[in-house]
Amino acid sequence: MMKAINKIKISLALVAAVAMFSCNKDIVTYDKIKKESETSTAAPVITQITLVDRATVLTQADLSQLVMIQGTNLSGIKSIKFNDVEADLTQAYVKAKEIVVPVPRELPGTVTDKVTVTTQLGEASASLKINVPALVVKGLFNEFALPGDTTTITGDNFDIYKITKEDAKVTFGGTEAMVLSGDQKTLTIVVPKTIPAAEAVVSLVTPEIPAGLKMNYRHLGQIVNIQNKLWAGEGWQTSGANLGDPKALNGTFSHIKGVSIGQWGWYDNLYGCNFPIADPDILNHLDQYDLKFELNTEKDHPLSQMFIKFSMRFSITYEWNLYNSGESLNTYGNWQTITLDAKTVMGQLYPNNDNFFYFAINPGVPINLDFSISSVRLVKKEVIVK
Repeated sequence: MMKAINKIKISLALVAAVAMFSCNKDIVTYDKIKKESETSTAAPVITQITLVDRATVLTQADLSQLVMIQGTNLSGIKSIKFNDVEADLTQAYVKAKEIVVPVPRELPGTVTDKVTVTTQLGEASASLKINVPALVVKGLFNEFALPGDTTTITGDNFDIYKITKEDAKVTFGGTEAMVLSGDQKTLTIVVPKTIPAAEAVVSLVTPEIPAGLKMNYRHLGQIVNIQNKLWAGEGWQTSGANLGDPKALNGTFSHIKGVSIGQWGWYDNLYGCNFPIADPDILNHLDQYDLKFELNTEKDHPLSQMFIKFSMRFSITYEWNLYNSGESLNTYGNWQTITLDAKTVMGQLYPNNDNFFYFAINPGVPINLDFSISSVRLVKKEVIVK
């Protein structure tokens, strides 16, 4: 009797299951989703382009940005173009009603401000402006790198403009440099060994910049002579021959080491004493000049959590905030060119020998100094990218 009852229960369960699946003809299965996502029956149609949230409609997009192309019959994809640049289909997620794909990080040859989807059954286009970031070239990381030394050209968006190891050609005064590597923000090069350690123009040419860019190498401009033997009697001038000195770039430089400063203490024995200015252009157009110098910090002694205060004639003209800004200067034992706006830092200059300049270190925490400064100078602002 129990066996008969169990058979009846099983039979009823099977009948119920069949009835349920028979009534629910729209049940979603993996195979059905897969088939739907891969099947288009007509030419593609683009209804809108959005963020991947499917809701925020886009009229413009940046390079490398993920966008969603919505519409119908989008599968069976052959190509996706932003302007005339083809997207990498291996990075695209394609379904019949939507495509998620990153905008290619590449300059267009022809700007159409359109996205074009081509499938096996046709083609569709929609408006989308692609924002192309400007090329930024700051110049040489170390403008006084010696012949044979490695340095970098720094900036941003180098890869887009083909400032790369494969495509960039760099020359120093006409002598070609070896390009070691490149990425979005740097191009690392070797200064040619055969050139003299003298002023030259660096030229950078790529397929995207056939006319080339120019930047200065070892340009001295107006020297601000730094002295260290004033009231405290400290003499930090060196030729680079002392133990622990970095390599000299341009003759004598200042290496300040073994100096301890307490919290909110003051160290100001870096002076440009009575340096002459005879150039009327500097005197009348200081806003068109930069104050530059090469800095070298020992890796365990960064210039951070401090104010560097610049003064003319004993009046503070500028405070460089390396304390609560979070900015830190650490060159890790390498020479780096520092560029500051001369008008902001110095305020005003005077004719003949009436200029008394110094900068002071004012730390917010106790520190031990070990840094070097070379070739403090005033130079005309350099516009590398027009």
